[in-house]
Amino acid sequence: MRYILQLAMLLVCFSVQGQRIITAGSAITETVCALGDCSKIVASDRTSLYPAEIQKLPSIGYRTGISAEGIISLKPTLFIVEADYVKQEVIEQIKSAGITVVTIDRKFSLEGTKELIQKIAATLNKQEEGKKLIGKIESELADAKKIVGQSNNTPRVLCVFNRDKASLNIAGTNTFSEILKYVGAVPAVTGVEGYKPLSTETLITSRADFLLMFENGVQALGGIEGVLTIPGVQQLPAGKKKQILAVEGSKLSNFGPRLGEVVKELAVQLHATKQP
Repeated sequence: MRYILQLAMLLVCFSVQGQRIITAGSAITETVCALGDCSKIVASDRTSLYPAEIQKLPSIGYRTGISAEGIISLKPTLFIVEADYVKQEVIEQIKSAGITVVTIDRKFSLEGTKELIQKIAATLNKQEEGKKLIGKIESELADAKKIVGQSNNTPRVLCVFNRDKASLNIAGTNTFSEILKYVGAVPAVTGVEGYKPLSTETLITSRADFLLMFENGVQALGGIEGVLTIPGVQQLPAGKKKQILAVEGSKLSNFGPRLGEVVKELAVQLHATKQP
């Protein structure tokens, strides 16, 4: 009996160590790496830019452009994918090739982050690493809560998403704007689901104290000075005080292993206090 148990444990260990992983979804890729299995990833999707070494791997493409043939050709043993990111028929083809598929729901919340980490940790047999990672996030969130508690202000923040100069969008519910509830701030514009075009009128009436944007979005506009030239920005408290917060995109929007880190950073910036 002892021999059988030892053999079973060896087989599990060998199976995990011999894995070839493909990830689809930036938060998933980042989580696999944070749990210590970055070296087992053999390919990822176009959104997976962090950690930087992932960018050296083959890309399987983006959403509807991802094909089963491309994934199967890389001989993975495990495909971890964000729910609704890849067509269902592609998922079925991958499964029929004998590849294990694990699907992860995307949620913009602390609970969603915990579920993400726990599910991937269980898949990779990294449960202890998962617990430590969640503990780190919770500790950072506790620090952020102390920072917010020392402040008498509740800043109005307008979350803006853009890829270039041509289009600006409000980030509403079920986007990275959900982070505001953890940093002692409120949305400057409410009633928006997902991403919607941002008009000059809406911008001005938002009375935003801060603009929160992706780093590459600010760069696309020519930096902070470029953001200040957007019609209406100079009429806002955010524009008058140059309170434009630029954060690395995946760090801000993934709600993954760096959630506590970015929440703490934003709490400091929004409430102008020193870190504990």
